[in-house]
Amino acid sequence: MVLDVVRIPRPHPSVKPGVKIDARSERWREHRKKVRGEIVDAAFRAIDRLGPELSVREIAEEAGTAKPKIYRHFHDKSDLFLAIGERLRDMLRAAIFPSIDLKTDSAREVIRRSVEEYVGFVDQHPNVLRVFIQGGSAASPQILDEGRGITLAMADLFDNELREMELDHAAFELAAHAAFGLAASATEWWLGPEPDCPRRMPRNQFVAHLTTIMMAVIVGTAETLGIAMDPDLPIHHAVPSKPAVS
Repeated sequence: MVLDVVRIPRPHPSVKPGVKIDARSERWREHRKKVRGEIVDAAFRAIDRLGPELSVREIAEEAGTAKPKIYRHFHDKSDLFLAIGERLRDMLRAAIFPSIDLKTDSAREVIRRSVEEYVGFVDQHPNVLRVFIQGGSAASPQILDEGRGITLAMADLFDNELREMELDHAAFELAAHAAFGLAASATEWWLGPEPDCPRRMPRNQFVAHLTTIMMAVIVGTAETLGIAMDPDLPIHHAVPSKPAVS
């Protein structure tokens, strides 16, 4: 005898056990999430095309909707720009982290690839980066924190590779914040103050210079911690098992 198997759908992860699921509310929640994502995509495209000084009306036109609908899904323009910043963070993470492997790549190669992916993204979406680096949005402080989060994640990767050395984590955080500030300032310089400015040096040359600057932060941090680091080896081989005694 063949028994029919009845598959019981699993509840959404956000639903607690014992809580009845309201299917209509769940569909509405997913719909709102989808529409918000479409508006963020449209805003991203509009900033790319029109520059940082665009209006919510222009974003609505790019999204093919009415301005009031934007405000049904976002509290205000700052809320929308904060969502764009989160999208920017996710796109940068998706570009950078799959391209590196701290277990096999040298420290210099990790930084070079990270910088190369970042600069390629900047070159593709210069106006979006300008909005946040130059503080052209009321949401810029929160968005800059999203950017710092990427460099802090990089610092955690380095820290984890060296965890057996029990190093000062605060030093890695300081290095990450310094690296983020350097990258933001260098990016602003490279792009120039206006959307129609030419790049101030060729892309490959900018990648090389920014990689060298970032490596100086890492090697300098290692030196402060008493570590003699070889940046051309993978992280777990680049440093001695214990910090050098000064």
